[in-house]
Amino acid sequence: MTILLNSLRIMKNYKFIITATLVFIGCLAVGYWIAVHKPLWNDEFYTQLASIHSTSYVNQFLGHVPEGGNSPLFYVLQKLFLQLIHYQVPSPWLQGQWINDHSSQILLRINPVIFMSLSITLVFYYFYREHSFILGLYSLLIYLSSYMLWVYWAEARPYALVVFLSTVQSLVFLRAVKGSERLNVLWKYLAFVNLLMGFTFIFSIGQICAVSLLWWCLFDRDWKKYFFITMLPVAAALFYYTCAPKYHFFFGLSPQQLIHDNVSRERLDVLIIYFVFLLLYGVGQKNPMIKVALGQEILRSVPYGFFMVLVLGASAVVLWFFALHATVPQQGFPVSSRYFIYLMPMGVIGATFLSASVVKSLYSYRLLQMGLIIFIGYLFVFRFFKVVPGAIHSLVGG
Repeated sequence: MTILLNSLRIMKNYKFIITATLVFIGCLAVGYWIAVHKPLWNDEFYTQLASIHSTSYVNQFLGHVPEGGNSPLFYVLQKLFLQLIHYQVPSPWLQGQWINDHSSQILLRINPVIFMSLSITLVFYYFYREHSFILGLYSLLIYLSSYMLWVYWAEARPYALVVFLSTVQSLVFLRAVKGSERLNVLWKYLAFVNLLMGFTFIFSIGQICAVSLLWWCLFDRDWKKYFFITMLPVAAALFYYTCAPKYHFFFGLSPQQLIHDNVSRERLDVLIIYFVFLLLYGVGQKNPMIKVALGQEILRSVPYGFFMVLVLGASAVVLWFFALHATVPQQGFPVSSRYFIYLMPMGVIGATFLSASVVKSLYSYRLLQMGLIIFIGYLFVFRFFKVVPGAIHSLVGG
């Protein structure tokens, strides 16, 4: 009997792994299709020539990358990978002629395509394994309806790595929130991911501080652990910020649009709906005259809901900082939506998780539950068919 149960458990695990592998292969295929159809552009040329080809590993780690985002992890990984495959920079590039090279167009984007595809797959795998296949598919629908995904899925710059690390950080936190008995292991994972984030992107400081604050409040108040979870990653990020070249910025898009490009209005709607339900739940508990019979499921999502709010708040602080130092339009660089791309996977995970919590909390009200499912489903299906055909059309050259 024990052997039979173990065999069934192994088969069940294989089911999750095989399905996730198929999703990953599908994502790779889409990513490489984008890489084939999307020509290299100036930022990718510059990153390859100035930050990777002409900068040694030592100078990369010392913060001597000649870009505003000079945190070294992506540049080191890309340089190492290209050396392993014996990639040679086309000679016209070295002479200042940045003409598109088809093989480089694909080879330079292998790492980013893998990281972005891993992010999509991990989100699907988590919700499939921890909840249901339907919820896994729902997370895929939301992820594929992300405008920023299609723009940066195949981009030979650090953004896909930022998305991947943000995804892993969120899923480690969710796993802990679920009530895992392996908190001692999970905090080590979190410390490692936070450190990698500190070596990848300056704006990761907001995420690192937000998850550390919630970890302190919920799980562990041993201050010594926060040297690894918080102080060391933040110190790394700040070090590279002090070494980075300083540029002037202006707002070509409104602050609201910069956020919406990464966390669509539909995802923010789900966050608002969740907090409305949470408020109703609180009122119903404190006032017996108001009969609000929402299930306990609504409470289990509170930590991630507040995590999203804290990171959105940190992003607002970054925007405020840009606004304080903004220059006259066209005199400098525009503040870009890609600076906030870490919000994209958080929005996908949050919309999936919070949608499920709100729907499950209405188990006593089947009609209301069905109406909410139809409403939320309509929001994301509509966005999917709005974003995806347009993205494909623009990539093909329409």
